[in-house]
Amino acid sequence: MNYVDGLALRAAERMKHAFSVEDFFTKEVRDIQKGLEDVYKMLQSSSTYTQGVSYLCRFCENYPDDKLCRELIGQCIGSSRIFLYEEMLEKKGCSTACEDLFSSVQKAFYSLPGDLVLTKEQKDLFDLFKTNRKLVVSAPTSFGKSRIIREIVVYYDYKQVVLIVPTNALLSETYVSFLNDKRFDQTDLIYSTHIPPSKNRAVYIFTPEKFDAYSDEHEIDFDFFVFDEVYKVDSRDNRSSVYSSCLYKAYKKRCDYYLIGPYFKKFSDAYLEKTAGYFSKFSTDIVQKELYTYSDDCELQVGKTILPSRRTKISKLKEIVRRVDGQTIVYVSRKDSAESKAKELVKICAEVENQLLEEVIEYISETISDEWSLISCLRNGVAFHHAGIPKYIQTELVDLFNAQILQVIVCTPTLTEGVNTSAKNVVFFDNKKADIPLTGFETKNIIGRSGRFGHHFIGRAFSLGEELQQEEIEKIDFPIFDYESVSKEDNLQIDLDDLPPSGKEQRKEILDEVRQKRVPITLLKKNKYIKFENQLALIEFLRANQTLEGEVLFSGSLPTKGQLDTIIELIHDILFSESDVRRNWTTGALQKFTAYQVYYQPNIKELVSEYNAVREDTRIRNVLTLIYEYFEFKFPKYFMAFEHLFNFVYSASLNLSPLIIHLQYGTDRIQDILLIDAGVPVSIVKKVSKHLSGAETIVEIKHRLRQQNILALLSKVEQRMLLKRI
Repeated sequence: MNYVDGLALRAAERMKHAFSVEDFFTKEVRDIQKGLEDVYKMLQSSSTYTQGVSYLCRFCENYPDDKLCRELIGQCIGSSRIFLYEEMLEKKGCSTACEDLFSSVQKAFYSLPGDLVLTKEQKDLFDLFKTNRKLVVSAPTSFGKSRIIREIVVYYDYKQVVLIVPTNALLSETYVSFLNDKRFDQTDLIYSTHIPPSKNRAVYIFTPEKFDAYSDEHEIDFDFFVFDEVYKVDSRDNRSSVYSSCLYKAYKKRCDYYLIGPYFKKFSDAYLEKTAGYFSKFSTDIVQKELYTYSDDCELQVGKTILPSRRTKISKLKEIVRRVDGQTIVYVSRKDSAESKAKELVKICAEVENQLLEEVIEYISETISDEWSLISCLRNGVAFHHAGIPKYIQTELVDLFNAQILQVIVCTPTLTEGVNTSAKNVVFFDNKKADIPLTGFETKNIIGRSGRFGHHFIGRAFSLGEELQQEEIEKIDFPIFDYESVSKEDNLQIDLDDLPPSGKEQRKEILDEVRQKRVPITLLKKNKYIKFENQLALIEFLRANQTLEGEVLFSGSLPTKGQLDTIIELIHDILFSESDVRRNWTTGALQKFTAYQVYYQPNIKELVSEYNAVREDTRIRNVLTLIYEYFEFKFPKYFMAFEHLFNFVYSASLNLSPLIIHLQYGTDRIQDILLIDAGVPVSIVKKVSKHLSGAETIVEIKHRLRQQNILALLSKVEQRMLLKRI
């Protein structure tokens, strides 16, 4: 042990005994000065650096009114190399008064050419990539892993980049960040599966499903692959297969990669070995987390605030929202719960007067429903957020929240998966995801959404019942290389040479089975993620019912209502997986609303009015689930699989592509599709569509908007929503 490490370890030991969380705002000035001197020593050593940052955040949060303390904090910030802390203090009206030649030189060393100042560990990560261009990184949620993606792309001059993000909301957010970065003005940004590949410099920004479909259809010669939230390849849920497929494609390309995610200790040895990759774990959380358990019938101290004892969860939640400073995200397990809890919080929140808010409320009233409870919630600074809400409304809600106009968002996991907010507090109303208990990793990941770097030194997480249990993932396995076996559908997507011995044996069994049933393996391989047994069952049914060929085949671009009903019935009864069958969406209901969408192109308001339910919130929730789960995601893959299987059995030429496009977009006009894929609401697209006729690229659309007075057709909020996305 060297001298500096020895000093740091002794300082850490003193701090451990001298300062608890409560001590940071009760200690005498001289004790705080001594504490800051110890923090400075801790920041000099790699062994105590992370602890030092933790203490520094708490001193910054409870900023002492003393000149020497301020100077010591400035020295500590310089030593931490997290220079944004200085700006954060200035926003609070505090100055560290430590700007000198040395600190200026130090900042310059941690700055990139675009004047982006990195933290110490971000700089370590950026430098690590220079020597390890195939890199897997685990780091806390507030670390800034995504912050330097654009810097890496620019610095290393990559020509064709693929960037995978887990949700459409993050796709939109990432696309806009590249769009607003002048360094990418000459780069083609491809975010829609309807945009052909570029021969020029390009960044492809997709969800896993979109990239998988796009790369099956088009050959992309990408030289850099970025995968956000990479832990999902090993999640064993209904999306893990498509995540694995995307990562497998990067492996086959042998390109550079940057795979990132929070809180995992190891990554697949097999994947790293086969790609000559490198794994690095960073542990410093630059926004510290304080955890509170608000037990029944017990008071709770939060800083200088005392929350009174309460018995029920909802009463404790109201006390937190009413008394604890900072904006709050409330985590719940279900969509209906998000709505009901938001309505409860409206009772204690004051009405908000804001022009931007009124414009959004007016837009929601006109395009969805003026009876939706979201409107009354918004008027009181509260929102609910879940997967059934239109993506463009989700974006508006987050923007209003980040602008400090909304104070509370009650959400399901949709808001806790990578979306950045200005929330200081996270409250766990539920410890489940749907009906399944949260894992320790999921809990830790949600806690990570409390506090945002650049806004907060401390984030807070509250449990309204039992103590929160956190844990990191021990290791992320790559299913294709590490699992003893994968599903039959997944096995078919893997080259034989890449399968382990057990996988090769499974492949042999699959081939034997399909030979007996006289089915080509290429057919089943084409229908990715459709259950193997269900495909074979539909083939057998079609073979046994030869008259179906004449009943289903149609001329023209779309089937008749009767033909569409038959297709949906077969898909629902034979092809659907168990998880895709919903009580609220029977075969008859799906037939009715799918026909309405395809033949009449209704808006959301019209779809809601057709749905039979007692409460408006239920009508809206179920219709939006229909649109965003079935129309946009589930039905397209099932219709395409049906087409493949039908044409094989009958040697026919059934073409369901126009049906799929009408179902997903409500239109087949390319200018409409490009705008919708960019996140522009259909209601806005319909207003501008005829003025953009013939425009086949987003560049042409932007040119038309500049040259013609098209924006005058839109309200202020519609103009803002359109321009934000293109």
